[in-house]
Amino acid sequence: MASQPVAVSHKSADQSDADADLQPQESWWTWLLQMACLNMVMIMWNTDNMALPAVYTEIARHFNLSPGDLSNLGLVRGIFESLFALPAGFLADRLPRPQLILAGSVIWAAGLIGCAFSPDLLCMTLFRAVNGIGLGIVQPLLFSLVADKSGTYGRGKAFGCLMFTGQLGQTAFTAFTTTVASTQVGSIAGWQFALIVIAILSAFVGVAVGIFVKESKERDERTMLEIIVQETPRLGKIFCVPTFLVIIGQGVFGTAPWFAFSYLTMWLELNCFSNQQAATIYAFFNIGTAFSSIIGGFLLDMVFRRCPDHGPPTICQFSVGMSIPLFAFILFGLGDMDIGTPGLFGFYCAAFLITGILIAWNMVMNNKMFSDVVPAKSYSYIYALDRCIEGTIGAFGQPAVGWLTDKVFGFDAESANQKACSPQDAHSLASGVFWVSLVSFSMCFLFYCLAHCTYPKDRRAVDLQEKLDVGVI
Repeated sequence: MASQPVAVSHKSADQSDADADLQPQESWWTWLLQMACLNMVMIMWNTDNMALPAVYTEIARHFNLSPGDLSNLGLVRGIFESLFALPAGFLADRLPRPQLILAGSVIWAAGLIGCAFSPDLLCMTLFRAVNGIGLGIVQPLLFSLVADKSGTYGRGKAFGCLMFTGQLGQTAFTAFTTTVASTQVGSIAGWQFALIVIAILSAFVGVAVGIFVKESKERDERTMLEIIVQETPRLGKIFCVPTFLVIIGQGVFGTAPWFAFSYLTMWLELNCFSNQQAATIYAFFNIGTAFSSIIGGFLLDMVFRRCPDHGPPTICQFSVGMSIPLFAFILFGLGDMDIGTPGLFGFYCAAFLITGILIAWNMVMNNKMFSDVVPAKSYSYIYALDRCIEGTIGAFGQPAVGWLTDKVFGFDAESANQKACSPQDAHSLASGVFWVSLVSFSMCFLFYCLAHCTYPKDRRAVDLQEKLDVGVI
């Protein structure tokens, strides 16, 4: 985890950790308990995102659906999550962020339970929208709290740890969900039981945050209308920050592949792996992304001290650049091999682990760069805007895969749902996932080229202003 923020000022490498100086002194145990609660929220947030995709095969067979039909679940969740992220930024000025996270957690838990008991796809889609509302409220507030409770030079480790625990927890829950999905638990299907368990735990974690996490800023006494009217210009100022536009630009494309990756469990099962084998292989991908986050966080803090201007964008470019050849190897190298090939299962696990380790650094880097180019009072707004814009457009990544798979690459839903597995349809699904990823990651790489020009100037401007505000210079 990140080092605890302290109340005394200090300088390192000609730079002042000014935003950490602004934080109130907290006991180490209090800070640790709060960070643990926030990390648990990240675990359940990530888990909820992958809960339905982990059982897409069972849902498809239950309702006789194709990947294109299933894509509506991801699209609706992504759109509603994004639309409700922006209001969360305004609400954070009026209400304590921990209480808002509690409310969001309960809302997304209710939506997930509704999905579990939906009688048809339309009803499940409506409950997935409710689920997305809760997720949208929580994420920007979670990121802003973590940024507030960690200093400039420890923020990489803080976000790295947050991503690490989130992915590691998601790995365990996704493996559990995929494993029990095809079983029967009492009078309900295994996949329904798994969704209920995740929903209940999400609500409990939200309650823990509401009780133990303390708000680090004073309550705003303005009315909600006054906040909206007076703070809306701040959103305009954020849009004038070039680095924000660059990161948003890459995120519009970069979010799409992660929506597309939700089909990987289904792809593995179509390639004749059992539920348990598919869960194990995908768990290695999640473990890889978990370690990627914490490795990326420590690497970011190390590089930032030595090369603060160009280090973060360079790391992002490396991570994005590795994504394309790695997924080409998995989807068309390993994917086209015969399931009976000796050692193939082990090759899959190793390939998914390595891929996860190398391609998931960017969220840590982006969150760090966001917090460096705006003042601390704008954290909730910049994370809310990021979620609103990136999530809304990036959510179309899943429908894009579904459309390409069904219409361009000839996926046969009826045949795939009637058989235990279907390698030919797995190849169609792989083609859809790969082409969405290829276009998206290529655009990300180009946007990060621009960050080399914008990030140094924006970071220095905010650093100078904060030094002036606290009287360091």
